[in-house]
Amino acid sequence: MLFKLVGLFCIVHISESLLLRVNEFGLHEAANFTRQWLSMAGPHMKMPEIRQSFYNSFAGGEMTVTNITIKRFVPPLIRFRPSDHSFLYMSTLSGYAQVSAEWSVESQFLHMLKIPLQGQIHAQMTGLISEIAMQITQDNEVEVHHCVAQIRDLRVAFQGSVAADVIHWFRQSVTRAIRRTLEEEYCDMMRNHWLPWVEAQLYQFPTNLTISHSPDVTLIQSMQSIAMTQHHVDVRMRSDLIWDNEFVESGMVENSTLTSVDALPRSTRMIDMFIDEHTVQSIIAAAHFAGHLKTKIESPFLKTSCDVLCIGTVLPELAEQVPNRTLSVEAATLSPPVIDLQQGRALVYLNASLNVFAEPPLKTVEGSMLTINVETEFTLTMEMRNKRVKGYINMINAQANLVDSKVGLMSQKTVDFLVNMSTPFLEDAVDVLIGRGLIVADPFQFPSTNEHLSIHDKCLRWEADIVMPTVVAHTNVY
Repeated sequence: MLFKLVGLFCIVHISESLLLRVNEFGLHEAANFTRQWLSMAGPHMKMPEIRQSFYNSFAGGEMTVTNITIKRFVPPLIRFRPSDHSFLYMSTLSGYAQVSAEWSVESQFLHMLKIPLQGQIHAQMTGLISEIAMQITQDNEVEVHHCVAQIRDLRVAFQGSVAADVIHWFRQSVTRAIRRTLEEEYCDMMRNHWLPWVEAQLYQFPTNLTISHSPDVTLIQSMQSIAMTQHHVDVRMRSDLIWDNEFVESGMVENSTLTSVDALPRSTRMIDMFIDEHTVQSIIAAAHFAGHLKTKIESPFLKTSCDVLCIGTVLPELAEQVPNRTLSVEAATLSPPVIDLQQGRALVYLNASLNVFAEPPLKTVEGSMLTINVETEFTLTMEMRNKRVKGYINMINAQANLVDSKVGLMSQKTVDFLVNMSTPFLEDAVDVLIGRGLIVADPFQFPSTNEHLSIHDKCLRWEADIVMPTVVAHTNVY
């Protein structure tokens, strides 16, 4: 449940750049949810009337069964089983239902005897054994390939008049007719009501991730295909970036970054979401151009006048030129950071500027008093707790250059110190952006729990359990 700036940067149009995987635990929860759906929909099945003829040596006629109502319904146990040939099987076992109906008979012989020709039927059904095979079409639609249902035991009793005793002689044929109707209606209900509901849930998977409101930057996910194995169902999705309501064209790239996910250990959670490196890079680039990759660093050490230890005591020359001031550092990326996702970590290449401001401002200086550019390379590891992603960095190397100074001539010693201090400042800036933790909203329509985020070769892996909603009214399901 992933471009107006052509020429400034290139964000690739990615085919199948996000993989949403429903694991065995997810299929188990889907079976429980379907069972809940059945518990609400089953009692509201609309049954057609049944007509059954009966004949023997002394009586004959036609019986009509109407107003078939399910009085009590315990849904069967359900299991979903995907296959390698694009079929998803849903099998049922057990289950219980009590059914009532009204019967009436047209019989010249019984009419001549002036016997009442109507009454009630009470039936008890135990065990629904069924298999529904759902197939994914070339248009990525789900259709029922076949449905086979069998009621294991059905006991029927007729009440109402002496005619009911006569009809008991034909109970076997009447029971077969009722059994056949219940089995056919079950398949019709699943095909015409349950399956459209499932498709509606699938089409809600495309998720819009808002990266920025000003400008309006949104990452849109759209379903590309559905594939299956014996252990999971994969929904492959495409990511597109929309900038101020405009789609930015780009070139195609070969999708090869998600080919290694099957080599990863199986998840113990319901849902896996694999986000490929290209999509991560696109999000980072969008965040850069939207102006989100910048922060302000403030510290008591950045005072130019103090009694103990501060930058003014370390650099007396700076204290003389900028007395009684508190300095702040604004860090911002100069270009989109480049990220290389590796097993357990990300290697990040970052080119940023550090602008130093004085408070109160210097009368002779407009804007920043110092500008230093820094090129860095660092590794990033991440952990996720309570929907908060926290990052940890380890600087590998850095190179800084003084670009501009508006505070007059300074000694090479002072310049070197400021340049050398720029790397820790940038490290602090990165830590401000990711070290405090980023709140990750639920990417699906349903709330998630037990989330886990990990970095793998060329992709991010997000695992979670989905809190399925409660079906509260039959009008929503049938």
